[in-house]
Amino acid sequence: MEPSLKYIDVKDLLFDPENPRLPGKLAHAEESEIIEFFIRQCNLPELMMSIAEKGFFSGEPILVVKQLDGKFLTVEGNRRLAAVKLISSADPAPVQQKLIEQIRDSANHRPTTIPCLIFSARSEILLYLGYRHITGIKEWDSLAKARYLKQLRETFDADDHVGAHRALAKQIGSKSATVAKMLTGLKVLEYADSEGILAELKLEPDDIPFSLLTTGIGWESLANFIGLEGPGDVTLAEISKDRTSEFFAWIFYKVDGRKTKLGESRNFEKLARIVKSSEALESLRSGDFIVSADLLTEGPLQAIRSNIQIAINAIEHAQSSLRLVESLNEIDQASGDRLKRMANILASSITAVVAAGNPDDQ
Repeated sequence: MEPSLKYIDVKDLLFDPENPRLPGKLAHAEESEIIEFFIRQCNLPELMMSIAEKGFFSGEPILVVKQLDGKFLTVEGNRRLAAVKLISSADPAPVQQKLIEQIRDSANHRPTTIPCLIFSARSEILLYLGYRHITGIKEWDSLAKARYLKQLRETFDADDHVGAHRALAKQIGSKSATVAKMLTGLKVLEYADSEGILAELKLEPDDIPFSLLTTGIGWESLANFIGLEGPGDVTLAEISKDRTSEFFAWIFYKVDGRKTKLGESRNFEKLARIVKSSEALESLRSGDFIVSADLLTEGPLQAIRSNIQIAINAIEHAQSSLRLVESLNEIDQASGDRLKRMANILASSITAVVAAGNPDDQ
């Protein structure tokens, strides 16, 4: 059934409690609380000024579903609805009251009805949301994307995870592995919230940098550490509360009020090595930071070997290029001498380390 276009009174339009942009704590919240969120987090005054000056753009209607009580649920366009409600209302704004009053007082337009496309079911609008906010021009943040994917996932077979992820990926123009990882990340976040892990860390779900969470579980060893079969294990069948608690503390809890134990996201590579080494993991658990604990893994050894090979390759390349050069100078000679000294020092240091590790050879 094709949606119908109609101008609907603003007072008959309701905010969507399942709006992916809204924090979980605002689900089914009072209208004033939702408007306050949009003012604080979504730059609503700027949108209000645009609508107050130019009017509501009729070429971009709000997408709604009619309710049994005759009201309309706004599935797409909640921010624009909040702006119009504030402009047309005489009630004080929940926050930034002086600025909101100034916008109202200078308004050329105070819409009381706005154009809406009426759909028969919420599910009919979901695919459009994916185009607009995941691959389209008004992209959501990663947590909002994951919440949207969760809603869309519910329209597929509950037990066919692989098939559902492939279908979702096709619909939003992504990869099935990416879809699976985002849904798994959301499941892990919801698990941490429901099990009291976030409360222990004095965090709310929306305080978590969600993209950092999905990056973390994207490392196979880190996913395995908390009990997942891999980054796309949406079942969470074997997830460990204790290890998930550790994982969240390392990544999101600011030890000194400023910096987490993880520090930078590039340290995930070190953390992924650490959780595979019992000695390094014990070091991290005892209070050492990631860089120190990583010294007990194979990571530094592999880095040394890699750097030595890079140096060998560079020297071989330089040697083979000498025949192409007509002349060098004293600076080049000094660089060559310095390279020789550094190579001798490194060779001596390696010999000493090897000898220290093999006392019977002395």
